[in-house]
Amino acid sequence: MRARRLVVPFLLSLCGPAAAQDNSIYIEFLWSRTPADALARQQTRQFVMTGDHEHQICVAATAATGDVGGLQLELRDADGKRVSLQHHDDYRGAKRCYRADLGSGGRPGDWTAHVVLGDGGSNTATIRVDPRLEDSPLFQQRDVPYVAGRPNYDASIAPEQWAGRLVWAMDVDPQGKVTHVEVEVAEGVGERLRDRAIAAGYLSLFPPDPGRAGSPLRWRRSLDFAPR
Repeated sequence: MRARRLVVPFLLSLCGPAAAQDNSIYIEFLWSRTPADALARQQTRQFVMTGDHEHQICVAATAATGDVGGLQLELRDADGKRVSLQHHDDYRGAKRCYRADLGSGGRPGDWTAHVVLGDGGSNTATIRVDPRLEDSPLFQQRDVPYVAGRPNYDASIAPEQWAGRLVWAMDVDPQGKVTHVEVEVAEGVGERLRDRAIAAGYLSLFPPDPGRAGSPLRWRRSLDFAPR
């Protein structure tokens, strides 16, 4: 058997290639809805129009007043045409996830999620959208996940203790399924997130590649934590 391929991931932006710069408003895309009390979630670079995947758009915001006064979430297709518009008057700033409304008839490509808060703050982020997963150029990147699991926040850890590093490795089979996860580096708060990193690894999704039958893929993800 040939030696395993070792792939060290480049810095991957899972919020798309053109995320806006307003750091007070965070936008995240999830492949599917995260169950309550889950240890990890499925960050994605890709939505698809067919199937029932429960794609999610999540927003977290901070405001000097502590109340952002509601939320408007607009989704525009690759031509800049509006495909959906949501209003959530009860939004107050804590992270919340909403089902991504992909509408119908939008042109595939890079879509834009535009968030406007009741206090006037706004931000945008982009996400790839295609009719089917197989239609996406991202799906042709065999050694890169289109969904990369990420550990969820642990509220039992004090904010000032969020300092450290975490690296975990995943073995991926020819079908794109993660078959094994191991933590390679856990420093500081990373030591307390081991189980979350393992859960995140098993949530990751890769395109299939028959070539892995003789040379399985090993893919690593790393996170560095610093207190805010």
